[in-house]
Amino acid sequence: MIVNSHNDWDPLEEIIVGHAHLSRIATDISAHSFSYANHPAEKIKHLEGTYPQWVIDEANEDADGLADTLTKMGVKVHRPKIIDWDKVNYDIGQGWNTKGWYSWCPRDLILPLADMLIETPTPVRARYFETRLYEDILYEAFEDGALWISTPKPKLLDSNYQFDDLSKPTLKDLEIIFDAPNIVRVGRDLLYQVSNSGNMKGYNWLKRLVEPMGYKLHYSELYSFAHFDSTIIPLRPGLVLLNSSRVNPDNCPEIFKKWDKIYFNNCVAKGNALAGYPDPCSPYIGMNILSVDENTIICDSAQEPLMRELDKWGIDSVPVRFRHAMTLSGGIHCATLDLRRKGTLESYCD
Repeated sequence: MIVNSHNDWDPLEEIIVGHAHLSRIATDISAHSFSYANHPAEKIKHLEGTYPQWVIDEANEDADGLADTLTKMGVKVHRPKIIDWDKVNYDIGQGWNTKGWYSWCPRDLILPLADMLIETPTPVRARYFETRLYEDILYEAFEDGALWISTPKPKLLDSNYQFDDLSKPTLKDLEIIFDAPNIVRVGRDLLYQVSNSGNMKGYNWLKRLVEPMGYKLHYSELYSFAHFDSTIIPLRPGLVLLNSSRVNPDNCPEIFKKWDKIYFNNCVAKGNALAGYPDPCSPYIGMNILSVDENTIICDSAQEPLMRELDKWGIDSVPVRFRHAMTLSGGIHCATLDLRRKGTLESYCD
């Protein structure tokens, strides 16, 4: 397995697709900060536990369909092993313990850069050792020459999280903490989002690692919620899809100054499938798409307005059923992790 990934649009050759087997909902202070920051703690405590089996079954049906679609397009697909997250107990001696979460989003905790795979320091306790899911894949990549790096593990004490001022990120700047999708990869330029899932210490750690390698890390704080892959989606050199509810001509990151921009927010809101449960993410998860190459993306079949908009720019959409993106807090980009794309490291933002 030769790891090679510099952006989200080079021709896709190898990928991980997640699954929903034995998925759980976590509600401790770290999960509250990440998924439910705008809801009082007492409103979400009763959610703790395993997802209903019908949600898991339907989500697995859709993930299997996505994997089949990619295979038919000539992409080699890996799937994570199955872990019973209800039987996992994380206790690192810091005064907290938790069960695990899920296997749905391989994108969140591993950042591919060129031939490197960087395990990122998640803010969510229930995901502390989630990358063990991918050990066999990571070791195969390592044996074939990939550089496998892990960031320092944070303690994730209660003091890392604040809910007094929700106009600011709930994640404080006490430890090195960030998820992989806090970074948008644009060849030699990387855009880092400070939010509920990544802080400035994380930015500084990554900057010191990658800039001596020839990258340039840029800082952004467009919105406080979480990941970047439903907000800024580079589609090909010179063209970027932007969530217009969060990005406008005044605050658009400077690296895209010379690029053509598609401002869009007309997502089809599907909502949480579980009655009475608050949404763990926004309807903009509909913009969470996967590029197979510069002219082809895979997206949720419900997102017809998005497909029509992309068609105007010569981009073909391959629709797949993906019913539980909002329920599981992960769209098609979240539920995948590209390992190999056919391309080289280049600069696109000069």
